Amino acid sequence: MRDVLMHQAGLKPGIPTWERTVNSNGLKPTFYASIRSDEFPNEVVPGEYSTKAADDSVWAWTMRSSLLPKIKGKYPTEYSDLSFIVMKRLCEKILKQPIEGFLQDNFYRPLGLGSMTYNPLQRFPKSCIAPTENDTYYRREQLQGSVHDQTAALVGGVGGHAGLFATANDLAVLMQMNLQNGTYGGAKYFQSPVVSEFARPQTAGGRRGLGWDHGDPRKPEGPTSNLSPASTFGHTGFTGTCVWMDPENQILYVFLSNRVYPNAGNNKLRQYNIRTRIHDVIYKSLAAGKK
Repeated sequence: MRDVLMHQAGLKPGIPTWERTVNSNGLKPTFYASIRSDEFPNEVVPGEYSTKAADDSVWAWTMRSSLLPKIKGKYPTEYSDLSFIVMKRLCEKILKQPIEGFLQDNFYRPLGLGSMTYNPLQRFPKSCIAPTENDTYYRREQLQGSVHDQTAALVGGVGGHAGLFATANDLAVLMQMNLQNGTYGGAKYFQSPVVSEFARPQTAGGRRGLGWDHGDPRKPEGPTSNLSPASTFGHTGFTGTCVWMDPENQILYVFLSNRVYPNAGNNKLRQYNIRTRIHDVIYKSLAAGKK
């Protein structure tokens, strides 16, 4: 499980999933229907629903996928969505319930996170939700309130690797709980060693914790400010989001964006190093305040 969480278990970054369910005419009727039913319960986008077997299909394709070739006897470190598909399946088997219900009952609701949810269109009007990509190849419409990730969409919007929506404030509360080593508002959500163990780099000189990421001081362009301490941990997201927690200075940095609007070809956040430059400003301001 450590290798899976550190993205060094040999799992590919991704595999064909939704691509298997479409053809030149569009969505295959064996996988999709325009009316929700017991046989097609998973909303891919409003008005389009996938088969109840979609999750099992994705799991089977994941299990059958080949591993990356080893280098000097070890699998290379390669970020993999499959890692979190595996973790979701494992968690639900241990918990004996769907992951979204467990998270709502044990984390989001007790923490007062009113916006944090999968499938936000079930709870909020579309006008409250930022649009993402104009999907011209799979769902063939402007996405707004439906998960951007195609594999997560295929299984109904709840993925181990994608699908969660939230406001910056709610995300800050969840991350502040982690920054406070598992406690928030007088309640304990994790036993004390859990956060620190998952947060620390697991190999000497490595940047991977268990699930969490760290900066790379060898690369001045990011993902964290080189002014932040080595203990800073967090994560970035495909759509340009990031969160970084600094336990030494008790600094929490949340950046929500929409890089993929109108399409995923927009690379300006990385091109201009926006997120890391903002992170630099925080630490420069901290240094100026100390003077």
